[in-house]
Amino acid sequence: MAAPTLSFQLKLLFNEQTGDNWGNWQYAAATATAIGQATYQQAQLIATKRDNSHAGINFPASMLTATMMFAATDGGVPPNLTLQGVHDLTTNNETGSVSSASPELAAYIGGAFSFDGASGVLTISPAG
Repeated sequence: MAAPTLSFQLKLLFNEQTGDNWGNWQYAAATATAIGQATYQQAQLIATKRDNSHAGINFPASMLTATMMFAATDGGVPPNLTLQGVHDLTTNNETGSVSSASPELAAYIGGAFSFDGASGVLTISPAG
């Protein structure tokens, strides 16, 4: 059976920004509640975003790396997915792909993801 498309409603826990001489970093975390699937009901998401601006040079989007961690069934390393892509600085929408995953979620490596900033819904598709 093919892996299903995953959808999550994200609830922001924090979004902190800090800067250095070459731009700004944002660190964010959210809880993720699955929409319409029976497995992996709850997850946590941690993200870093690099707002690429320096010396008056601005970009319309920033780099994004986010990791979703699902509850571990045995108390060990949690099942996880790492998302990489871009964060649109105007809409807060995000797009990209799954760059790595734990073995039980490997079907998503290379699959696309999108985040709708207005609705707070994250959608992750399996590869292929």
